[in-house]
Amino acid sequence: MLMSRVAQSVLNCAFMFAFCAVVFSVQSISALAESSSGIAQRVSTSVQTTSPAERMFERADWVFNNAERVHYGHRKVSVNNQVKRFSNGRCEADTDCSGFVSYLLSDFPKQYDVIRKLQPDRTYPQAKTYVQFFTSLKPDTVTGGWLKVANTDELRRGDLIAWRKPQPADGVKRKTNTGHIAIVIAKPGPVEATEINSKTYRYKSINVIDSSSVKHFQPEILPPLSSMPHRDGIGKGMVRIILDDDNQPIGYWEGTYWYEGNKDIRKPTLTDSIVFARMVADSN
Repeated sequence: MLMSRVAQSVLNCAFMFAFCAVVFSVQSISALAESSSGIAQRVSTSVQTTSPAERMFERADWVFNNAERVHYGHRKVSVNNQVKRFSNGRCEADTDCSGFVSYLLSDFPKQYDVIRKLQPDRTYPQAKTYVQFFTSLKPDTVTGGWLKVANTDELRRGDLIAWRKPQPADGVKRKTNTGHIAIVIAKPGPVEATEINSKTYRYKSINVIDSSSVKHFQPEILPPLSSMPHRDGIGKGMVRIILDDDNQPIGYWEGTYWYEGNKDIRKPTLTDSIVFARMVADSN
């Protein structure tokens, strides 16, 4: 009889232990599911709250940090081939300024297509076409997922700066780049001034990431994996936007040396074709 009661007690304990284990497992699975759901929700919320301009900048920064080779070139290939990704998580970028920006914008087809259709005869829009579209924008009305940025004071990370080179004084068209386009890294600093040949130029220095053959103002940073001796494609550096007395843009000074043309850049270029824009969510 005693042995029977002991056996029964053992069975009861075993049953209770198994029951508790099942309950604990169910609670753990439930907690894990809730945790996973919470993480997924936070990730989803993060993606939704990150602006298109910020996401474009993050993509540009990824190329900068992972490019094993970069080169400034005008390649007539599709935007998706301006940057080539490798299976090891690295990439190479053989592209010019508008090819690089077009590659970044290919992740945002609605915002990119409104610009691309303005120059359908090319594999991607030139800098002058970006200027053309940005000039048509308004600061208080979204057009195709874009807003104009009114002045340098309002620039922030992910905004775009574009300018068109002035036409030659003799009116003769030459085979040269049409201008430049770059992505803003950070808000500009204060207005500065410099004097060249007894003429004073007011300007703001703006840190940008772009593809260029021009040595930008310091600090200039080259892609860490590329082993470039000097600027030849994608990099980060300071450009100067020339301002009038009302702080409106009237010119640009991209840097100090043009490697593609093998010559110094000793002064800024004045032009009325310089404009800023911001990519935003497309409400349509």
